[in-house]
Amino acid sequence: MFTFSNHLGLYAEEIAATGEQIGNYPQAFSHLSLINSALTLNDLLDTEADARRRR
Repeated sequence: MFTFSNHLGLYAEEIAATGEQIGNYPQAFSHLSLINSALTLNDLLDTEADARRRR
């Protein structure tokens, strides 16, 4: 993903198949992906912690 950022490290809302950044820079999709990743990691850590407590 880092190769698709601009010189400031920002991402457009969408990236074309050619790698061209299209759309605005509100970061909506990348923020959504970041939040989704954080929630997924949190769920995995909670599951792991629950499994440890049960042992």
